[in-house]
Parts: sequence; C-alpha cells; structure tokens
Amino acid sequence: MITMTTLLIDMDGVLTKDKEFNPFPYAPTFIRNLKERGVPFRVVSNNSTRSPKAIVDLLKGKGFDLDYSDLITPVAVLPNYLRERGVRKVFVIGTPMLGGFLRESGFEVREDHEVDAVIIGQDKEIDFIKIKTATSAVFLRGARIVPVNLSRIVRDSDGLYFPGAGSTARMIAHATGYTDDIPNLGKPSREFIDMALKGLPRDRVILVSDDIYTDLMGAREIGLETAFMTTGKYREEELKRAGFTPDHVFHSLEELENKIFTWSKD
Repeated sequence: MITMTTLLIDMDGVLTKDKEFNPFPYAPTFIRNLKERGVPFRVVSNNSTRSPKAIVDLLKGKGFDLDYSDLITPVAVLPNYLRERGVRKVFVIGTPMLGGFLRESGFEVREDHEVDAVIIGQDKEIDFIKIKTATSAVFLRGARIVPVNLSRIVRDSDGLYFPGAGSTARMIAHATGYTDDIPNLGKPSREFIDMALKGLPRDRVILVSDDIYTDLMGAREIGLETAFMTTGKYREEELKRAGFTPDHVFHSLEELENKIFTWSKD
C-alpha cells in the first residue's frame, strides 16, 4: 500500500525571502514540479497584510504557478470565527487591507474603543494611539483579543526583526489582566490545518516551515510530521536552544524536492 505524502508549505522563509514576496531562486520551479508530479500540497501562510486572493495574484506575478485554492491564510478563517462569537464591531491593528476585508465581510470597523473585539495583524504603522485604543477596548469594554496568528517574531526585508501579532496580543493581555484564551487562527491550529487539508490526502502530512516555535512545535502537538527549513528566520543552531528536534531538516528547496520524490516512490 502506497502512503500519499501531503505537504503544507510555509510561504515566508521557505518559498519567499522577503515581505515583497520575492521568491527564492528555485521556488517557482519547485511548485511547478510538485504539480507536474501530482504531489498534493497547499501553501500556508500567517500573512495578514493582504487577502488570500491578493497574495496569490502577487505570487503569480513572481512566477508561481498557483491557483487561488492552493493558498490558505488565517484571514480566511477570521470572519467565521468572529460570527460564531457574536462579534459585530471591531478595532483593527493591521493593514488597511485587513480592515477593508473585514468591512467587506460584514463587520463594522471602528476607530474608537467601543467595540466587541480587537483584531491584531501585522502592522508596520502601529503607534501609541492604536495601542491605547486597543488596550482601552479590552480594559473598559471587555473586548475580545483576536490575533490573526500567534507569531512571536517576524523577520523584515532588511533582515531585522519585529514582534509578531501573537506578541502584540499577549502584551495587551498582560496590560489589561485579560484571562480568556487567546485564539490561534493561523498555522498550525487545528481549525487552520483542517481548512488547509480540505480535499487532500491525510495519510501522511508534513508541515514544512522555517518557524520552529510557532509552526513546528505546534504541528507536532497536533500530530503532524515536521520539516525545518534553514532558509528563513532561524538558523539550525536555534533548534538546540529551542530544545526541539524536527523530523527532517532541509537547507534548500532542491534538497527537499529530492526527498519528496523519494518518498513518493515508497
């Protein structure tokens, strides 16, 4: 009996090397080869700066042969999560596109603290007013804290780092004494993974990522196989500091591809 290997492939640090979505040299060829060989996969990303459709359009412009169904981001999970909890009014720490996406999805996006939830995504224009408004919404109104993902740290295009949405969410939770669970709508939450695997074989699922702490540790907790790529924000030495041993370590997409096609023959 042949076991089908399904890949969930992180975008940042694995396929793309910066916030402008520029691909690693072999990345478009890698995706094309997976399609030609019939290897089931989805590209998964915690990116909250754009809608999934906009990201795919950008990746297509960079040479990737991708369909809209090939990419899953937490932005796609967010509207249902909020509706199920009766959220109607939100304050957004994030890009204008994230706010626009929520408006198009039927939510009232406000600029004050009179809201049901604070949505936290990546925001390079975060300032004192946004932090004060978000903190007041939680402290005075009992608003929910809803990060689009739980990323701890993000590497910018210049090679420097800044706190991820998860770190911002936990800062506000600490300041306000917030005791409710802070959800993870991004990878590798069960809700996100279930959406990513919809229609794909689940015999053997491998999450390929450069993020040790958020992605790979979380993937192991829910029973996924883990593959660490050294091309992103963490060097291989970080594994020892994290006390984590992934199932696989790869230093390039070519190396990963060779192994994948070996698995497909098993």
